[in-house]
Amino acid sequence: VPMAIATSSRASSVRKKRSKHEKMFRSFREIVTGDDVENGKPAPDIYLEAAKRLGVHPSECLVFEDALPGARSGKSAGCRVVAVPDSRMEKEAFESVSDEIIGDMWQFSGKRWGIPLEMNELRG
Repeated sequence: VPMAIATSSRASSVRKKRSKHEKMFRSFREIVTGDDVENGKPAPDIYLEAAKRLGVHPSECLVFEDALPGARSGKSAGCRVVAVPDSRMEKEAFESVSDEIIGDMWQFSGKRWGIPLEMNELRG
């Protein structure tokens, strides 16, 4: 499954994070930062650019977002959105801009999305 990171962070911040998590970052084919687009989230630009770089239509993308502006961005780009809101946030706020809301990434099941991944099976 081709994957990308679409973050509002500046490229310099992403480079710092990448240096500490190189193994994880190798899983992503593309990294789109706030420096790469004219309009940040909640505008759809960053997800449209990520889909373009992956060579797929936005409707084929599954976005994971922890923030409301990011969920709005993914939805307005035409992507499917899984919200993983911070526990301090009201989950109801994500209902209109998400296709699914989960409490944490360990609850993600790819079955609904046709992805052979059950996060709860990866727990050690």
